Amino acid sequence: MLETPTQTKWTFDSLAEADRSTLEDILLTGTPPDFEQMEGYIYAGWNHEWVGRLSGEKFKKGFRRRPDGQTYGYNEIVRQDRQGHRGEWNVRMRKGRPIQLGYFRVSNVADEPPQPLYAPYAHAGHLNYNVPINTGISFPFRVIRDFSILPNPGDHELILCKAYFQLGFKWANIFYCYFLLGHRQEIEFEPW
Repeated sequence: MLETPTQTKWTFDSLAEADRSTLEDILLTGTPPDFEQMEGYIYAGWNHEWVGRLSGEKFKKGFRRRPDGQTYGYNEIVRQDRQGHRGEWNVRMRKGRPIQLGYFRVSNVADEPPQPLYAPYAHAGHLNYNVPINTGISFPFRVIRDFSILPNPGDHELILCKAYFQLGFKWANIFYCYFLLGHRQEIEFEPW
């Protein structure tokens, strides 16, 4: 009798401790998130790569429909506690509200205009920061493109993402980092 291989049940910790090769394999074979399942939730985020940590190792990422009905997302700044992928995700506040920046439009890669960067991730979700609401301090975020998948099919508690900078008119793409989203909670502070 042939034994069927058991699928690994990924956790926030096991993904955080995985190497780049494993993360890429998961990204290439994972299933896309259903953004309806993420609507109204905010996730604890952790940048896997050292370069991603230059902007902060920890952050929060929320998903919320705009008044026009489109699903968007945003980031919240978190106090860095030097606990790696463990510890706390305490947001920084200003005037009683979390500091929010870096807004993005949510879609699937398959629904985006084709480009060479997107080809390996045609099955993934897409977070596109090139949106008009990124102004002022959020303007530099416009070069970010993230690909997202569910490492555990159907489970929206944990998401693996890969970030690129897309620069210039020739679609120059620079890998930035892998990052994780987990420990989701209902959104407490409305972003819009």
